[in-house]
Amino acid sequence: MLFQRVLTAFALLFIILGAVFGLSPTLFKVFIGIVIGLAIWEWSSLAGLKAKMSRVVYLAVMIIIFILVERFLSANSLMMGGAICFWFVIFYLVCRFPAGSAGWGNRHVLMLIGLPLFLPGWIAFALLRDEPYFAFHILFMLGLVASADIGAYFAGRHFGRHKLASEVSPNKTWEGVAGGLAGACLLMVMISLLFINPRISMTPTLWLSLVGAALCIAAVSVVGDLFESMVKRFRNVKDSGNILPGHGGMLDRIDGLTAAAPIYALFVLVLSPVFS
Repeated sequence: MLFQRVLTAFALLFIILGAVFGLSPTLFKVFIGIVIGLAIWEWSSLAGLKAKMSRVVYLAVMIIIFILVERFLSANSLMMGGAICFWFVIFYLVCRFPAGSAGWGNRHVLMLIGLPLFLPGWIAFALLRDEPYFAFHILFMLGLVASADIGAYFAGRHFGRHKLASEVSPNKTWEGVAGGLAGACLLMVMISLLFINPRISMTPTLWLSLVGAALCIAAVSVVGDLFESMVKRFRNVKDSGNILPGHGGMLDRIDGLTAAAPIYALFVLVLSPVFS
């Protein structure tokens, strides 16, 4: 099982690197659309759609909405800011679980939740691909989410005592969250020292902004993971799918990333000169 997970992880890494460095902007956006499309397909089942045709229609409608929004709306910072508000609401629902599940667990509500769950993430990747240093930003974002996961795993394993949301994910602890936040902050400081724009004066305010961005990105990635765990617990399923051997479904792999991507994109929009 462990060998299978590691093998799949390396395969995913090579695919991501190939997409980042080998695809044109248009093809990269198509690639991200396919990845998120697979996650939406799995989400349609978690939302309560059972008939295959209903899931196909749901996926098609979501894709059409994505294309229309990306083509005709330009309020990107507003959308990214709205994503932050969405994840605050989700964190509240996670903290209350199982209370409140009769409301958000409704099939139609979960179908609607799919929009703020996936749309800002896809738009965020599209925005980052249009940045001059897109490869740096995409890999840095992946690194921040990964460092949060790694920090949370080791801190939780060695120091975890206080449960974060026992009804949702019994193995997650507040100590693990603290370790994840510390891991993301450490990576942010290291990358800032190595790649900061030499024309930028590193004031205490800027350092606080960078560390604050790392904290927000890591925290939202945790909430994204918790939210999927909550819905799976509500539906009484272990994985969102089985497309990735040893890892479960696509949604199981990108839940934290799609949550964090809009926050990182907002960070780039606000602090774009820092790493240019």
